[in-house]
Amino acid sequence: MELKLQSKSKIFHFSMRDGICIIDMNDESKAVNSFTISMLEDIDENMPKILSNDKIEGIVITSSKKNCFAAGADISIFNTFTSQDAGERGSKELHRIVNYFASAKVPTVAAIHGTCLGGGLELALACHFRICSADKSTQLGLPEVQLGILPGGGGTQRLPRLIGIAPALDLILTGKKIDGKKALKLGLVDDVVPPNQLLEKAISLCKQNKFKKRLLPSSLGMVSSMQGNFDLQKLALEGNPLGRLLISKQSRGMVLKSTKGRYPAPLKALESVMRGVELPLEKGLEIEAKLFGELVVSEESRSLVHIFNIMTAAKKNPFPKSVQEAATQKYIQNLEDGNTSVGVLGAGLMGSGIATVLAEKEVRSTLIDKDSFGLQRGLKSVSSYFDERFKKKRLKWFERDSRIYRVSPALEFAPLRSARIVIEAVFEDIKIKHDVLKKCEENITQNDFIFATNTSSLPIAKIAAKAKNPENVVGMHFFSPVPKMPLVEIITTDKTNPEATSAVFDLASIMGKQIIVVNDGPGFYTTRILAFQIAEALNIMVEGGKTEDIDEAMEKFGMPVGPITLLDEVGIDVGEHIIKVLMEPFSDRLIVPKEIESISKEGRKGRKNNHGFYKYENGKKEKPDESVYKSFSTPRKNIDQKEIADRCVYVFMNEAARCFDEKIIKSEDDGDLGAIFGLGFPPFLGGPFHYAKVLGKDKVKQKLTELAAKYGKRFEPAKYWDR
Repeated sequence: MELKLQSKSKIFHFSMRDGICIIDMNDESKAVNSFTISMLEDIDENMPKILSNDKIEGIVITSSKKNCFAAGADISIFNTFTSQDAGERGSKELHRIVNYFASAKVPTVAAIHGTCLGGGLELALACHFRICSADKSTQLGLPEVQLGILPGGGGTQRLPRLIGIAPALDLILTGKKIDGKKALKLGLVDDVVPPNQLLEKAISLCKQNKFKKRLLPSSLGMVSSMQGNFDLQKLALEGNPLGRLLISKQSRGMVLKSTKGRYPAPLKALESVMRGVELPLEKGLEIEAKLFGELVVSEESRSLVHIFNIMTAAKKNPFPKSVQEAATQKYIQNLEDGNTSVGVLGAGLMGSGIATVLAEKEVRSTLIDKDSFGLQRGLKSVSSYFDERFKKKRLKWFERDSRIYRVSPALEFAPLRSARIVIEAVFEDIKIKHDVLKKCEENITQNDFIFATNTSSLPIAKIAAKAKNPENVVGMHFFSPVPKMPLVEIITTDKTNPEATSAVFDLASIMGKQIIVVNDGPGFYTTRILAFQIAEALNIMVEGGKTEDIDEAMEKFGMPVGPITLLDEVGIDVGEHIIKVLMEPFSDRLIVPKEIESISKEGRKGRKNNHGFYKYENGKKEKPDESVYKSFSTPRKNIDQKEIADRCVYVFMNEAARCFDEKIIKSEDDGDLGAIFGLGFPPFLGGPFHYAKVLGKDKVKQKLTELAAKYGKRFEPAKYWDR
């Protein structure tokens, strides 16, 4: 049968097999299929022709792209939503287009392989049937809340009608992804098959249901309208108004607990689901569109979309292709083949964490420590991480064991003889770092190996000064705990070999890290701006501020923990050491109270010895330890929390701006990424530079000028604010 269809976007490829129309999505210009305006126009033009053809007995939509069905909307579409009305119209237009698959008189089947997210899953939900491949690359989800919006293509209405309210809310409110096995258990898909059988099974499913019309319930208000995948427990809870009210109340409580009310999208998504399921589908979709329009123009959504954009851009290796290829061949290729290992020096918290992440990404490492006790402790940390994942059924036993065995322990440097990259994570002392660098040079046969030093404050140029090949010394600043913290700050000097930096960038990418590349300087970027914030918090304590007031003020601003709690977490001794390193180069404006030294001399190290600014019970933080106040001469008093937050935030933003002025960071986007993923700056504010633009740079400068007049030079506005 000849079917005259044309894809203007060159994304869709149409064919016929045994009366079944097969629509293959494959955008050859991109790594993934995403919904662009031209793609949606293509559907709008061709679907009426398909649906009006009486000889077509079914429709299968699939993707021949390697590991992607459809990854949702192209983020550039959000730029077209300049008003709430525009966002609402956009959602309604998407409803209309995916409805072609829902309203078809013949069976429609989504054959899913690879990522199926956002609008991609909403398209699949509009089909009468869904099957997916039993492949680890197949992931289904509605991650829109992570962009500050809700699913605007029918997701908040069709998903709860298909699998039930509670499991639908679990997916919608968290943005989590699930595999095919879980999707089948939930009733989200009808079958899971091997990838090579996917298309044949989809065609067969169309044939089997040739004369059947499968519709979702118009609403969940009536128990009798529920589908067969609802069990008795769901019927008892979701099939009556009181049960639905309980679900709504519990879900709202969980959302407020996790977001502290700072992210409106989960609450709007909850509202869309709970109001919509009581109404006919068409009315529910109207509610969804209206709420989508409200969210898409919110500052929170703009900030989160900004983060998504700069995250995506930062994944690209910034070096020319010739440099990348040379670096890969020399340093990376053997790691991926499993023919050599990364050297990791130091089996403490950082070193064992680095080895753990390498093992998780199937990269071998040789973990070296100076004594057997430290080495055993590091290996135990690695094993515990993978044991925990095994207990949670995220790994099979053989996967757990194979990852643990990728970390080879050693007390000598000889096993590093063939290493091409060594990551050093020893104590923050220049003499110790020079010593391990020398031992590497004595034992590694090829003298152009990369020495990546994990330091948070020591200048890379000083570490490289004693190297035989200083151009191959590069900073690789990880954040603790390494398996959880996403950022790696790569630091280069004016002598650093681009191939070395490119190789380290690729290694950090393999490790799944968010990366910023910065120039050398005291404290680089993240440590420097954080030091000014913590110093400001300590200055407020000198003036009589209370530990809990300072932390609470910053938590209300949106930080995950306050600066005093963070100092306890990092270690008061470590914090004191870093601040001392930075005091000399920034002596003109970094004001650090001498009280921190006396607090440290008391033996207070924070959480690690259960003795810090807070009390600890079995490692759990309790109330503030008021005995620490004896180190301060000023009695405690109430200080306005807004004033506390302003001082800590504005000194942080001003120092970030100075880093940009001094070319420590290469762009404002890098500054936002580093602050969010390394230091916990609130994502809903988009990073210090994005937030400053929302406030207005002139207003930020005015506030800094006021603070400088009151508190000193550290608040004097950077040149950046005049640009």
